[in-house]
Amino acid sequence: MRRFAEFFSYAMHPLLLPLYGLFFIFNSNSVFSFIPPVAQNYCYVVTFICLCFLPVVTLPLFKRLRLIRNYHLSDRKERIYPVIVSIFYAFGGFYLIRHIPYTNIVQQMYLVLIIVLCGFSIVTLRWKMSMHMTAIGAVCGFLLIIGFRYFGDVRAVFMGLLCLSGILGSCRLYLKKHNPAQVYAGFVFGLSFVFAILY
Repeated sequence: MRRFAEFFSYAMHPLLLPLYGLFFIFNSNSVFSFIPPVAQNYCYVVTFICLCFLPVVTLPLFKRLRLIRNYHLSDRKERIYPVIVSIFYAFGGFYLIRHIPYTNIVQQMYLVLIIVLCGFSIVTLRWKMSMHMTAIGAVCGFLLIIGFRYFGDVRAVFMGLLCLSGILGSCRLYLKKHNPAQVYAGFVFGLSFVFAILY
């Protein structure tokens, strides 16, 4: 059970969820499904580099500078530095995408991501909240926006993602990475923050 919980936590890592979010956007049976494949692939590449690869390769530098003790970021204060750097990387991704035609929804995703990360970092200054649950909650919120505002058929995906959110939350609790309040607060924070900003 522990191995499954660890595997699932890695599979649903906050660094990977923006890529999943892009997949849902481009396959939502909405107007965004008609974004040219070249533009879609460009968004995938930029998102992988800016929101996944660069944050990961920056962690050894933080460890060398003794800003973090390990890569698990279990300590609340150690999370501040990677989150702040991720905000700058997200700005870089937005800059690279902003002139690409038909990518307005992706640009919105980046801007919302930046706002959510800023809010998360402020909360983290005083309290430890689940980053995993915040991220998956934000993706759920974004799916709701696609369904409500852009009439995408996201019902099945949204229900599936809710189930995955429950499994992820259970895994974080089983691994004793968070308590129930931190898990629930993270999910509600991510979902409500994104929905309130975009709706």
